[in-house]
Amino acid sequence: MPGLRTLQDLVRALPQRGEHAAIVAVADNGTTDTLSYAALGERALRLASGLTAAGVQPGEMVVLFGPNSPAWVIVRLALAACGAIAVALDDLATDAELEVLVPDSGARWIFAARAHLPRLAKLPDASQRAVYALDEDDSCTRSWTQLMAAQAGPLPQISAESACMLVFTSGTTGTPKSFVLSHANLVANVVGLAGEGIVGAQDRALLPLPLHHVYPLTVGCLTALASGTTIVLPPGVTGPQIVSALQRGRATVIVGVPRLYAALAAGLEARVNARGAMARRIFAALLAVSLAMRKRFNVRLGRVLFASLHRQLAPDLWLMASGGAKFEAELIWKLEAIGWEVLSGYGLAETASILTANRRGRARIGTEGTPLPGAQLRIANPDAVGIGEIETRGPAVFSGYRNNPEANATAFTSDGWFRTGDLGALDADGFVTITGRVKEMIVLGGGKNVFPEEVEKVYADSPYIREVAVLERAGALVALVVPNLEAIAATGNRRVDDVVRVALGERSRLLASFQRIAGYAVTREPLPRTRLGKYQRFLLPELYDRAKAGTSPTRRTELSEEDRALLARSPAREIWAWLVARYPDRALSLDLSPQLDLGIDSLEWVTMTLEIAERFGIRLTEEDAAEASTLRDLLVRASTTRAASPEAPASLTAEQRAWLDPPEGGGRAAGIVLNAINRVLMRGLFRLRVAGLQHVPVHGPFVIACNHLSDLDPLIVAAALGRERLERIWWGGDVGRLFEHNAGRMLARIAHIFPVDERAPATAIAMGEEVLRRGDALVWFPESWRSPDGTLQEFRPGIGHLLNRIPVPAVPARITGTFEAMPRGQRVPRPAPVSIVFGTAVTASGSPTQIAAALRDAVAALPQSA
Repeated sequence: MPGLRTLQDLVRALPQRGEHAAIVAVADNGTTDTLSYAALGERALRLASGLTAAGVQPGEMVVLFGPNSPAWVIVRLALAACGAIAVALDDLATDAELEVLVPDSGARWIFAARAHLPRLAKLPDASQRAVYALDEDDSCTRSWTQLMAAQAGPLPQISAESACMLVFTSGTTGTPKSFVLSHANLVANVVGLAGEGIVGAQDRALLPLPLHHVYPLTVGCLTALASGTTIVLPPGVTGPQIVSALQRGRATVIVGVPRLYAALAAGLEARVNARGAMARRIFAALLAVSLAMRKRFNVRLGRVLFASLHRQLAPDLWLMASGGAKFEAELIWKLEAIGWEVLSGYGLAETASILTANRRGRARIGTEGTPLPGAQLRIANPDAVGIGEIETRGPAVFSGYRNNPEANATAFTSDGWFRTGDLGALDADGFVTITGRVKEMIVLGGGKNVFPEEVEKVYADSPYIREVAVLERAGALVALVVPNLEAIAATGNRRVDDVVRVALGERSRLLASFQRIAGYAVTREPLPRTRLGKYQRFLLPELYDRAKAGTSPTRRTELSEEDRALLARSPAREIWAWLVARYPDRALSLDLSPQLDLGIDSLEWVTMTLEIAERFGIRLTEEDAAEASTLRDLLVRASTTRAASPEAPASLTAEQRAWLDPPEGGGRAAGIVLNAINRVLMRGLFRLRVAGLQHVPVHGPFVIACNHLSDLDPLIVAAALGRERLERIWWGGDVGRLFEHNAGRMLARIAHIFPVDERAPATAIAMGEEVLRRGDALVWFPESWRSPDGTLQEFRPGIGHLLNRIPVPAVPARITGTFEAMPRGQRVPRPAPVSIVFGTAVTASGSPTQIAAALRDAVAALPQSA
């Protein structure tokens, strides 16, 4: 758009595009409402004229408070055209924020969504402000439309340096600041981006981000209008609403943030996975081919290879534009392989949202592109690899913070460059790479610098972790973790904390020692982010302390009518009173998770079901535990379960007992041969050394309690015991790893392995009881999980439950070397010296937890080599 000096010029030029669609608003029901460029420009200019006639002065603050809508855009353009300073507030602003921000702006005029009008009426001096609703229906007694002049009239002259918008930002550090951006600041970026010709009148740009932010306003709204592009507004920001807008609005472009694109990619993969293993393998193979062609030959095959997915999700979409946060190269490559073009950029609100951008045909994935015309960047005090604070100057850079000389003194250098607070590097071609924030960098006691985002990226790569934020507490690196409960539930494991611990341990091995966390806290509350997806890190320490203390807030505190009715009738009333007494230090609510909030794992569930059966005559199953995600679910299941006399938590079926029948004939002979081969391999490949074998009885019943480092552990124990002892030794094997195919089941028969399901610990204990009652022996790995880091883990109380019921001798055993030979995640072992030490048998007593702890102490006391 030639000759553009102010946004008033942009608004005046809009009608020239005639009936071409300017805005397409998609409703929740899928219908669309289209506003042409002529209508948009005409309404904005009429409103600007009306505001001028009503007494709105150039340079006067006017509040704009509501969600994205065509009316919001019209009012925003009108404010720019009449010279007012728009004060756009977050539609999700709290009452406490309104009490500060509205008076601070000094605004006499407010345009707000009808839902916000009662809140604004409660503010001090509310009667001194003229408030107009952004809604256009007849129920609004004071709508913005009433201010429109009959026709556009003369408007005040505006200089390029005139203030155009007031921005409030607390960012990620929590320190509130405000500043103004001038018409020149905004126009510099709009002209620079529009001049690249990335999008044009043939495109439709979906804007899912809130327009009160400078980034979606400048890059998404104003640049689109300057380019003749149609803006598509979704009805909301949920996945289905965005997908509906992509389809109904025929969007060709999205202006979003990395988290949005990560969610879209995850949704696509979930669709593929839902079609079964074959579809998943075909998708992975095609993705690999497409990625290889894109990387090596710059050939884009994604739209052809994944044509059906494109048709289903967004048939017209070709470009994903990203800003607001760092965009990981791995995700960009995946999106490119699927068939979209991805262009990322970098900037801050203080620079009218954008400083650098990747251009079509000149994008360098992994960087944030090169500076826009007029923008200058330099790296202050670069380290040995060129990383330092990014400083900038140019026409888009703001003039300073409002009424905050201290902030300005630190924000600008003596020669006038703006300190962005971002750390990064510039390569020889001018491409900028962002590595972190100066204020967010954690300096550890040894002088090591840790960039949280780098560490979080590694830990968050686990499928069992939904969110993870790294912070410093008491001089140590710790993490606040939100587990992916759905992914954990899909594994059948209810020990959420254990799954998280092992996942973090596995990922830690990929980090340098100083980058590894020394502790963590688990919460199910979403971590606080800005509307553009960045962590609000100033809130993390309090959240971490609260989660560590087990006082994370619940999502719902007030009881519904259904909840009150549930707690008013038996047996829910009595069970609830029992739960309150059982957990006196917790403020129970029906929304609490038994697993995550109360720490009730599968073995604790065994104890609880016994008590519930004894006290209330109600029999709850292990399936009930697996499906009860809240205490409400538990009470509902208890209320609908038929009463039964108390009995053991699990009784074996004939099929389960059959697994405990020793092999005969050919099976027994095969077992002898396989054990002989195993002894040769373990002693040859791993130079197995054995000590204390005399402590292991030749005949049962007894239990060998052994630490667990690797999939090699059972083979090492078997090789150490020898043929005679192995004749009457039994093992538990994971039902999901060994018993899903015929070969695995046949091997289990030969090797005395019975199936163990993490979701049914009572059944596993009952199987162990049956083995011991028959006079045979068990090898039991009380940690259950293979160690993620080679250290001895907590012993689960299952071994205590077993030895409480069948008090037989327990032989502690300690394996060393198998973690080095074959740690978690490694499929092929590497030769390494391995040893096992057997200790003196003990007869443990006490509670299940005490017995487990005593056995762990006995194993820990054994020498680490034979």
